[in-house]
Amino acid sequence: MLYLRRHSPVKKLLGAGHSGQVFLIQTPENNIARKIFFEDKLANLVHYFFFGVPNPYVWNEDILNCAYYRRHIITKLVPFWFDSQLKVANAISRGWNEEYKAYQLDTEFIQGRHVALRQPYQHQSYELQELVHSIMIPLQQYLIQAGLDGLVWQAGKGSPSALNNFLLQEDTSGEYFFVWIDLESGVPALFPLNILTLFSFYLPQSFKNRGPLFDDVDINQLKQYIDKHKLALEKKLGHQAYLELLEYINYLEHHQKKWKSLKRFDRSLQYHLKKGHITQQQAYWYSRYRLCWYGRELMRIFLQFNKTLFIALPKTIFNKFKQVRFKSFFQQFWKFLFSHHYRLKMARIYVEKRIKKWQKRKQLTSEAATDLSANLYSENASNYLNDFGVHVGIKGFITFFDYVLIPILYSVGIIDEIVSLTWLVIDGPIYRTIYTSFRIIQSASKRQEIPWIAFLVGLLPSVGTLAYPCQMIYSAAINQDKVAQFIVYDFFTTIGARIPVWGGKDTLTEHFFNGWAEKIIRWLGGRKRNLNIPVEK
Repeated sequence: MLYLRRHSPVKKLLGAGHSGQVFLIQTPENNIARKIFFEDKLANLVHYFFFGVPNPYVWNEDILNCAYYRRHIITKLVPFWFDSQLKVANAISRGWNEEYKAYQLDTEFIQGRHVALRQPYQHQSYELQELVHSIMIPLQQYLIQAGLDGLVWQAGKGSPSALNNFLLQEDTSGEYFFVWIDLESGVPALFPLNILTLFSFYLPQSFKNRGPLFDDVDINQLKQYIDKHKLALEKKLGHQAYLELLEYINYLEHHQKKWKSLKRFDRSLQYHLKKGHITQQQAYWYSRYRLCWYGRELMRIFLQFNKTLFIALPKTIFNKFKQVRFKSFFQQFWKFLFSHHYRLKMARIYVEKRIKKWQKRKQLTSEAATDLSANLYSENASNYLNDFGVHVGIKGFITFFDYVLIPILYSVGIIDEIVSLTWLVIDGPIYRTIYTSFRIIQSASKRQEIPWIAFLVGLLPSVGTLAYPCQMIYSAAINQDKVAQFIVYDFFTTIGARIPVWGGKDTLTEHFFNGWAEKIIRWLGGRKRNLNIPVEK
């Protein structure tokens, strides 16, 4: 039976993915993680292509019930597979959220953290290795054996973003264990990073299930698996829990059949009915005259596209333009160009914000964050960040010169083709060399570190803008400046966090780039002397 528990209002947003937003709900009894399913724009395109409607968890009661019973089934199987190494945030209740016009799933709230990133005070990655090799990979194998094929996507098979579906939690005895917190997919499992996984697993399974995998369960295979391991399961779980497991499987089979039996047309009609776009009478009429429904949908999509392109987008651009305070902007831009102290101040503010973000993510301890902030005013890293900002500004000026002034000068005959092409190649290195030469003289007069790495890299066309980040890396490696090291870690980690689809915070992609920061720092340091950075065994 579908029901909705009454709790106090939403207190805190914990996070969001492609399938929904998760809120912390505080109740007199305990804390609850409430997942309210929503329509992600990018995911919607995928769902429309395969199913003809947005994320079915938003509007379909049967697939919501599937999610509820799957969690109960997995909660009983995981101790059988992993003993106390892994647990599951079990489902508590489910129901319709009238405020969001979407279904929601209440689960156990897990007070934990994601596995640690490498940073100046933490170079080991034992947590990551243990999660991937001791938990996620074996979990994928167990799920496949049990017929829970659709769940392997959320367990990380070919999906680097699945890493953030697991938290590290400490029990009362001080022992750590992992918790699987997110079992519901946001998109069908057809976009693995490893293309071989697509052809070796996901496509064959999709043909087997007569559609793309979307948290699908092979009920017959699951029943055979349970029957095969009946004695071991009863011994581990107890007879009553074993009977409950069988009951949950029957419920899952019932609701999955109902969801899978819906045709594309019925899904579209039920979605718009559930969201309140049409009435029950209109739904009945359209069910009799399907061509009218398809015509309505085509017209709706056409109007929405035109509204977005010709009304919403220009309006957004105009509002953004209207918010710009040009006088203040040009004053700050002028100070940024000609005031070293102003740029240094801005650089320090920027680094302080990044330190706080890492601390908020529990990737830096309070002591480490305090030490970084204290060192921020005594190390060279913020100076190099300031110089990097100048090079970015030079790059913007060069881009304007290359794409506007050079074509004008060429078109009126002041310069010819050879001069134009030559200048397009050497203008960046010339401007960067002039600036860096001035900084070298300034550093030498103050007996500071000479930015010779930045000077050499700045001579290169196109990639020369990365001159001072390279200098930061070199400085971090040779001098072991904590702030410089932090900037390097943050720089590469941010790349992984911003990569679409497969990237994001606390994903394998982010950890991959985070690891490259340490490799580069260690390699550069090894070129000169031993940095005493611990090496993983």
